[in-house]
Amino acid sequence: MQMSMRYGLVSLAALSLLSSVHWVRDQGLSLGVPGQWLVGVTPNFAAAVAIIFVLLSFWADQKADFELSALRLRFLVCTAVSGFALTAWELIQMTSNRLVFDLFDLMATLCGIVTAALIFYLVTPQRPAR
Repeated sequence: MQMSMRYGLVSLAALSLLSSVHWVRDQGLSLGVPGQWLVGVTPNFAAAVAIIFVLLSFWADQKADFELSALRLRFLVCTAVSGFALTAWELIQMTSNRLVFDLFDLMATLCGIVTAALIFYLVTPQRPAR
């Protein structure tokens, strides 16, 4: 399976999680305090993973050569973009009266980045195919 397809499937799974959490939010279910907290932070977690792998999927499709060091560098660039964008969004929320800044959202973003690194390691072959 091509690398762009692998990364694309991971991004679809993360986007599905994001969409599912928004659906649960819209249902107005009584989830209790832990459930409400989880529904509150999961979008940041899922978005961190999704942004990384959407960008990585595009990049892998454009440059199909397989060099592990190049893939790692691309992953780090995509991770930096995702982490910066989501952190900036949280900080922008501090300046708004309607939006809510939440430190747990920043921690969920960090957890998403760590999870994305683990997923990257799992779905990326460590040796070139022969």
